[in-house]
Order: sequence, then structure tokens, then C-alpha cells
Amino acid sequence: MRCTPKTILLAIVGLAVVVRIVAIVSIDHPQKVPRSLAESDAPTYYLLAENLLKGIGYRYGPDLEPTAKRTPGYPLFIAGIFRIFGRNFNAIRGVQCALEAVTTFLVFALCSLLFRNSVAGLLGSLAYALYPPGILSSTYIMTESLYAFLLTGFTVCLVIALLSRTKSLALAAGIIFGLATLTRPVGLVLPWALLAVGVIIRRNSWKLLAIMVLGFLVTMLPWAARNHRIYGKWIITSTLVGANLYKGNHLPTQGAFFTSTDSLFPPDLRNRLSGKDEVTRDSILREEALKTIMSNKKQVAALMLKKIVRLWFNLGYGRKPSGRSVLLAIAHALMLAFAIYGLEVMPPAGKFLSFVPLTIIVVSTLAYLAVAAEVRFVLPLVPLVLPFSAAGLMSALGIIARIGYETR
Repeated sequence: MRCTPKTILLAIVGLAVVVRIVAIVSIDHPQKVPRSLAESDAPTYYLLAENLLKGIGYRYGPDLEPTAKRTPGYPLFIAGIFRIFGRNFNAIRGVQCALEAVTTFLVFALCSLLFRNSVAGLLGSLAYALYPPGILSSTYIMTESLYAFLLTGFTVCLVIALLSRTKSLALAAGIIFGLATLTRPVGLVLPWALLAVGVIIRRNSWKLLAIMVLGFLVTMLPWAARNHRIYGKWIITSTLVGANLYKGNHLPTQGAFFTSTDSLFPPDLRNRLSGKDEVTRDSILREEALKTIMSNKKQVAALMLKKIVRLWFNLGYGRKPSGRSVLLAIAHALMLAFAIYGLEVMPPAGKFLSFVPLTIIVVSTLAYLAVAAEVRFVLPLVPLVLPFSAAGLMSALGIIARIGYETR
């Protein structure tokens, strides 16, 4: 049997599924959640999902007020799976495994669009198929797998829309990114950043990018309108923004994510927050966080440099790193180094399109620097980095002297 790129890609996607299934079936007590600090947010997600299924509404309990602390994407994702398969956390992991397999294919698609080289695409998809944090994330009841799928899908869809000048694909891309933002709200500013950067690079792209922004806004509107109806205020994402800003810029603890936010409050702030609803708490904590940032600019800037190391290398916490953290840091350092080289060997026709994944990577990293940074935040960005890394590695090894567009 001839090993065509399509055959190899199918084998790589199959490999991605197999290694993730092995990780899932090896879990002890699979119905126990959370299993570790890495899964600390999981109980809030499935509690919201269960209450939705019970008809209680989007709230943490029947006697509690409706909440906007979590955007609804992942709880709705869990609720849909529970509706079909019953309350089974392995069913969630199985669906996430399938999404990870699609993401593996999308890495190939993105690399092919940017570099038009199937070998680089296969190398990038193989790297993601065997990427240990990606394998582990499919076993967690957390947003990483779903967000990585939506973010990579959005990137591929928008690149194709720009390449083909197709308005319907630009609209679809905006809708996909709206779903991604409802899963993880850090992406709120990305459509506007993409519009600005795209227009600067190539002015005639503004219509397609504006259509993308329109699709994004239409997708976000029902959630924002729901919050306005309940709280009398347009809350576009969540009411945890203030808490995340406060925690991420808390100088005594150096923005450490593993510290409880409530434990950081001094007595006077705790008194101000006592008895307040979540919207008021959010406003107070935003105000306090901004005060800290504005009155300690140098210290906050130094902390942000530490956060870059935490985000991309899982180091810089002021304690001895584990062996796995060191290996991950080395892997990410090599990935980023080859990605930078991949930019150098990119064919001219692909350089305009590359602004889409590059803007997402840079703006997302900057957004994460404002909060309590941890390495899991950037895991969904890895599928966007790998096409550049694969192309850079191939060129560095001399497999191809210069990556160009293949003749059909």
C-alpha cells in the first residue's frame, strides 16, 4: 500500500485517538472530579451543567441567584453530553478525545495553508498527536480541549476565508470564535485585534474581517443580553474578571494561581465585599486591581516577565521545578525557537495569512499576563505554533532548502 500524505495523516489522527484513549482508561476513579489542582475548576462546570439539566437554571444552587461567574460554553458542552450519555465523566473525556483528533487534523490543515507543504503539515500534526499536555488535557474536565478545537478551527476557517475571499466563511469564523470566547473569555479582544492588524497589513481585507467581527458579536449577544436582563448591566464575559485581575497582580504572592483569591483580601477589602452580589464584587475587585497596577508599575512589569516564563515554560514560581516541568520547558523552548525560524522561511504568499495565528498567539499571551498565569492557559495556543515549528525544523535539518509552494 502506497503511503500517501492522506494515508499518513489518517494514521497520525488515529494515533492521537489511541494515546488519548489509553490515558483515559488508565485513570483511577474516573468519576471522581477534581483529581488534582490542574482540574480545580471542574466542580463549578459540572455543577452548572447538572443544574441546567435539572431545570434549576444557570446557577450554583436552587436557592442561589443566577450567576455569570462562568461563561456558559463549557457547562453547556457538559450538559449536552450528560443529556445523551448520562452523568458519566468518561463520556466527556471521550468527546474531548474526538475533538483533540480533529485538532490534530486542523494543525495539518493550517500548516498546509500557510506553507503549502504536506511534509511539514504531517510533522506538525504528529507533534500535536503526541504532545503530552494535549494528551492529559483530554482527561481533565476542563476547557482546554474544547477551546483548542474551537480556536484552531476558527484560525483555519478565517485563513481560508481570507484566501478565498468568501464572506460566508468569514461569518462562520466569527461564530466559531464567539463559541470559543463563551468557553474561555480571554479571547474577547482578539476579533478587534485581528481587524486592526489585518487592515494595517492589507487594507482590502477589512470587509471580510468586519464580517468576522459581526459573526462574533451576534454569537456573544444572547449571553450579554441575558446578563443585562438579570443584572441591569452588559456583562459580555463573566463576573470573575475583577477577581482574576486582583489575584494575578497581587504582589505579595507574585500572582500565584494556586492561592485562593479570597485568602488574599485584607480586612478592609473583605469588609467592603461582605454581602455584595457578584457584579458589585467584580467592580470592586477590578477597581482594586487597577489601583495596584497603576501605583506599582515597575513591580507589575517585573511580575509580567515572570508570568511569561510561567505561561510558556511552567517555571518561575520561586521553587524547584519538577523534572516534568523542566522537560516541558525544554520542549516549549525548542518549539518556539523553531517557530521563529519557520517565520523566516515562510513563502511570501503565506506571510499575509500568518497574521491570523500570530496575532492570536501574541494577544492571548498579553491577555494572560494580566491574570494569574499558568501553563495550561497557553496549551490551546500550541496547535497554532506547531505549523511554524514544523516548517522551521524541516528547514533547519535541510530536509528542504527553502519551503515554497508545491506544484500541484
